[in-house]
Amino acid sequence: MNFDRNRIAAFTLIEILVALTIIGVLMSFIAPLVFDRPDQARLLKVKNDQKAIETSLRLFKLDNGTFPAAELGLNALLANGLTSNGYLPEEPMDPWGKPYKLDYLSSGEIVVVSLGPDGQLSDLSEAGDDILGKPFK
Repeated sequence: MNFDRNRIAAFTLIEILVALTIIGVLMSFIAPLVFDRPDQARLLKVKNDQKAIETSLRLFKLDNGTFPAAELGLNALLANGLTSNGYLPEEPMDPWGKPYKLDYLSSGEIVVVSLGPDGQLSDLSEAGDDILGKPFK
């Protein structure tokens, strides 16, 4: 009798369990690195947008001698034909779909603020999720 002829080539249950265990161990190391990337990408976008807005504000100040008035905010940087030649092509939005805000400090400095995931401006005395740029003059 020849039993090899009727035997089907396949993996045994033990081989499959060992392979799944190895995959599970590898995923426990890799998954945190892969799933944390969206937050890093959002933070990087905010930092880059804040730098671009800061550069636009500095150009505005160079052309006009002063930063835009607080009531105009970022709208003064947009091309609207009245007050600006257009330092920004469109109003920049943070990764959560909210517009950036300008915070005018009493020292004369300006801070570009992203409202963060909750879209609410946090009080400076509490730890909120707002992302503040560096103050500049």
